[in-house]
This record gives sequence, structure tokens and C-alpha cells, in this order.
Amino acid sequence: AEPLKDGADAAFVNAQTVLAELNAAWAQVDAVLGPAEAREEREKSLDGALHVLQQAASEAADRSLRLSAEAADVQSAEGALKRARSVELAAQNETNALREKIAGLNAEIRTRSDDAVEEMHREAVEALSAAEAREAAFAAEVATLQRLSGALEAARSDARELYLRPVITELRPLLRLLFDDISIVFDEKTLLPHRILRNGQDEEVDRLSGGMREQLSVLTRLAFARLLAKDSRPTPVILDDALVYSDDDRIEKMFDALHRQA
Repeated sequence: AEPLKDGADAAFVNAQTVLAELNAAWAQVDAVLGPAEAREEREKSLDGALHVLQQAASEAADRSLRLSAEAADVQSAEGALKRARSVELAAQNETNALREKIAGLNAEIRTRSDDAVEEMHREAVEALSAAEAREAAFAAEVATLQRLSGALEAARSDARELYLRPVITELRPLLRLLFDDISIVFDEKTLLPHRILRNGQDEEVDRLSGGMREQLSVLTRLAFARLLAKDSRPTPVILDDALVYSDDDRIEKMFDALHRQA
């Protein structure tokens, strides 16, 4: 019985300890809840406060989601920040370099302040004015010479055309003896046949066959001789193996041309 009594005593002590703890907890709960007659009103107040807090929490959650969606990407923001910092560093370096350059220029200005820079500038302005005047004079002279050159060129072309027109007139019937449709263009410098227009084709004389070149050469000389003869200045035309490249048909026509001019 004594062991049972000891166990019961220990259980009783434990029960008292638990009871004391429960009483203390109850006292705390009772202190939090307040008086019994005001608990219902306090409960309603706490319910209202809870509703307000829940609504605020819901709004805060919605705002958090919206801000999260609108927030910039962290990596992009870090990249932009890094670039902005590099730009700032470059600007600082350029600013420092410009300050050093300004300091150097100021020192150079102070050094040259006693070198009569204004007098040198005035002399340079005067020299520039004189050079511009000379340039204007040269420009006027160039314009005059260009106009004179154009007039001389036009006069030379007119004179050349006046000179060659009678030759072409004398040469045209001779050409018709050999060719059905051909015209000759004379070189403006050498006054020799340069190009021919035959059957709508433009050809250089140097590219013609040897026979055709010698035929044109003989006919041109005959035209000049005919022109001089009409001007009472007969001039002989001496031919030595001049038609060695002509074919039989063409050489017969060339004989006709020679007899006609003779």
C-alpha cells in the first residue's frame, strides 16, 4: 500500500502543478479577453479589425503581384547600371583630360601673350586680303583667257569648216564613183580623213582595209588638186604604186576617177 500511496502522492503533486499552470494560462486568457460582460462587444470589434486587416492583406497581395509584374528585370537593370557607370567613368576621364588640355592651353596663352600675337594676326589678315585681291585678279584674267580661248576655238572651227567644205564638195562626186553611201569626217587637228560613215556604220579610217585606205587617200588628194585648179593654182598629183591594194572592180572605178579629174 505504501508504494501505491507514494505514487498517488506524486500524481497528486503533478496534478496540482498542471492545475496551477492551467490556472495561470486561464488568468492570462481571462486578462486578454477582458471582463465577461464586454467580451461579446470586444469579439465584434476584433472581427471588424480582422476583416479590415484581411482586406488590407488582400490589397497588399494584389499590389505585390502588380508591382512584381511591372518590375524591371534584375539582370537588365544590372546591365543598364553597369553601362551607366561605364559612361559616367568615361565622362569623368574625358572631363579630366579636357581640364588638363585647358590648363595646357592657358599656359600656352600666357607664354605667347608677349609674342605680339595681335600684330601677327593683323599682318596675316592683311596678307590674306592681298592674296584674295590677287586671286580675284587671277580669276578675272582666267575668265578672260577662257573666253578668248573659246572664241578662238569657235573661230578655228568656223575657219576649218570653211576650209573643208569646198574639199568635201569636190570629194563627194568622186566617192560616189566607188561607194553607194559614204561620207568622210576629217580630223580637226591634222585635217586628214579620220572617220567614215558607210551604210549607217561609223568606222575609223585606221581600221579600214589597205585598199580602201589608199583609195580614200588618192581621192582626197585629187579633190584638193581640183580645188586648187579652180582657184587658178593648178597643182600636180604624183602617184607612185598608189593603188597596189585595190581589187579589180575598185581599181577600174579609181581609173574612172583619175580620168575624170585629169
